[in-house]
Amino acid sequence: MPTIWDRLADRGVSHSYYYVDTPFLALWGPKYLDIARTWPQFLADCATGSLPAVSFLDPKFQDEGTGTSADDHPHADIRAGQSFLNQVYEAVTGGPAWGRTALVINYDEWGGFFDHVPPAVAPDATPERGTGQRGFRTPAMMISPRAKRHHVAHHVYDHTSVLKMIEWRWRLDPLTKRDAAARNIAEVLDFSRAPNLHAPRWSVPAAVSAPCGPGGTADYTDWRNLGALAQEHGWRVGGTV
Repeated sequence: MPTIWDRLADRGVSHSYYYVDTPFLALWGPKYLDIARTWPQFLADCATGSLPAVSFLDPKFQDEGTGTSADDHPHADIRAGQSFLNQVYEAVTGGPAWGRTALVINYDEWGGFFDHVPPAVAPDATPERGTGQRGFRTPAMMISPRAKRHHVAHHVYDHTSVLKMIEWRWRLDPLTKRDAAARNIAEVLDFSRAPNLHAPRWSVPAAVSAPCGPGGTADYTDWRNLGALAQEHGWRVGGTV
């Protein structure tokens, strides 16, 4: 099963996977160890303008059960997640490569249990499993000197729209019929004008969350299991924001 990382490698496009404490790519064992980078390295690469052509960053996942992760997920303190995102924003927009960068912030959940737009059905890569049903709409932000300011895109995009943008930019073959049929999220960028390098700044305090008290924690064994799997395959596990 090829991934976008395989497509990029075959085309010779530079790429890296950055993470804070637990790598999702450990689910592929040691296969992607050579593209793994740390959170401090992400900040350093932003500062020097040396981010690869395609970069992916995961937040701090461990300790969700104690409320001290930084991914906006229960039981985490959302101030920590927003502080993390602001650090990413500051690093990207403050670096010398900002003028030619598109930063996509994706969420995989939506913050509630109601959506007035009925979920539709997408082209299904595995129809025998019935995985074509879309879910509720989730937030996504495109931050770029070419992003349209004060603009909300009203077309239907999904998470594979990011893959579609990468495939469009570097002329890569699609992975499945899902991303092949996805709407290219790059269409929200304006290439008809000079890039607008102005990036507003906000005062977002650093969040230092205290662990939940006795009885207030949850059992997030999945993260511990993934951490153990990662260590077994030689990944660095652990890290703070």
